[in-house]
Amino acid sequence: MNFLFLLFLVQQAFSHSWLECTKYTGDSEYFEKDKCEGLPRPLPGGRNVGGTFGADIGMDFRPQAGGARCQGSPETGTPTQVSYEAGKTYTLAWAPKNHAAAECSNAFIPDNFLRVYMAPYNGNTDPTQEEFKTNQVAASFSDDPHVSGQIDFKGFQNCPKFCENTDKSLCTGTITIPADATPGIYTLQWYWAFNSPTDLYATCWEAEIAENTGTGEEDTPATPTNAPEATDVPVAATTTFAPCANCCKATEIVAPGTGDVVMVPPIEKGKEAFIQCPKGFEGAVKMVCMENDIQDEPRLFDGYCLPSVVSSEEVKDQSGTVAGLSVMLTFTILAFIGYIAFTQGWLDDFMKSDGKSDKSSKFTANQEAPISPRQAPAEVRKRVKSVFTESQTELPVLPEAPEWHYVNETDQTIGPVNIQAIVTWARKVGVETAVQTYVWNGTTVDDWTLLLKVPKLNQAVRGAFAYSE
Repeated sequence: MNFLFLLFLVQQAFSHSWLECTKYTGDSEYFEKDKCEGLPRPLPGGRNVGGTFGADIGMDFRPQAGGARCQGSPETGTPTQVSYEAGKTYTLAWAPKNHAAAECSNAFIPDNFLRVYMAPYNGNTDPTQEEFKTNQVAASFSDDPHVSGQIDFKGFQNCPKFCENTDKSLCTGTITIPADATPGIYTLQWYWAFNSPTDLYATCWEAEIAENTGTGEEDTPATPTNAPEATDVPVAATTTFAPCANCCKATEIVAPGTGDVVMVPPIEKGKEAFIQCPKGFEGAVKMVCMENDIQDEPRLFDGYCLPSVVSSEEVKDQSGTVAGLSVMLTFTILAFIGYIAFTQGWLDDFMKSDGKSDKSSKFTANQEAPISPRQAPAEVRKRVKSVFTESQTELPVLPEAPEWHYVNETDQTIGPVNIQAIVTWARKVGVETAVQTYVWNGTTVDDWTLLLKVPKLNQAVRGAFAYSE
């Protein structure tokens, strides 16, 4: 168990990266500093990469939900601004920061996706993520991505000399500027999802896009290992839908239980649609386009994806590991149950009764049980809130099962979460905002309902504020 925990820490310890060079023309295996023609937008105070390749200066920016999508300030822009020509292909460079599947690491280093987006630069504000996503740039790392569980040096992990320096070796990939791009200044975003599609890192930079000369000639960037030749890079496919005047717009969601992104088509107001789970999973999720919703996107209402049944060979290959983990988990659970039974006196109660059941509690199939679950006597032991050791050390309480979904202040559907998570969010946005949101859990609250009208949540939120005052 300790080994597994340490392995988890190793995979999580350096979970960050960033774009280091916006136009690289050097060797594809070893970084050549003098062949880097541009750097990304600097951090506040003018701090920027460009010293030691891959050195951490705080450039590992994480986009904020409903907030900043880029590091630095759009008003500052990018002093080392490069120029691209529409229709031509260019190389970007970054460091792996210990994140590549290789013989010196393991085959299961995650890399969910790496993409580049672009949007017109206005000098005042950065584009929203929705604006960025309307124009994805064709790229070697998104057209030919890394395959989970394989050592392929593709996608973000295109780092051919990774094992020589797992932190600061050279990783590269190419982007192809759209041939029909309107000349002007654009903000580009390097957008990487590490552990899951929501574990995101971004680096932005400004570049001037020049008019397509139509010569068909390209710059001669370094050709990344295992990446397609520049002339073979296809234009990123775009999904289009029939116009719909009274619909929630198309969007992307992370399918519950998968970590994978799926496309949700436009849905008519007041209607629902079932979206099939991604490859490797079974089931569907229910999306609803609510009437008079301030958000113009459908909301996740119900559903969960389960892994597809694996083949007998796959089960056989993993049976030893699964069996070992199962035995360890079983012993841990039994030990914990035994400890609670001992410290709470349950074992003593059992021993005093000589392990015999009360014959008077028996009843036939035609008789009603003497104690209904809704009429439990006062002496029934309540849920244990705290467990203390002999040295008076309090053990953690088993967490409440997450079951609630709610709409946050940026109109995103969040869940499933427990009540404490909702209370924590309410403290951040204020009680009056919190009680006006919509919630549901699919059991006691079957449809989206104002939190104000759900006594259990309303009391928890208002009680938390009363206590804090």
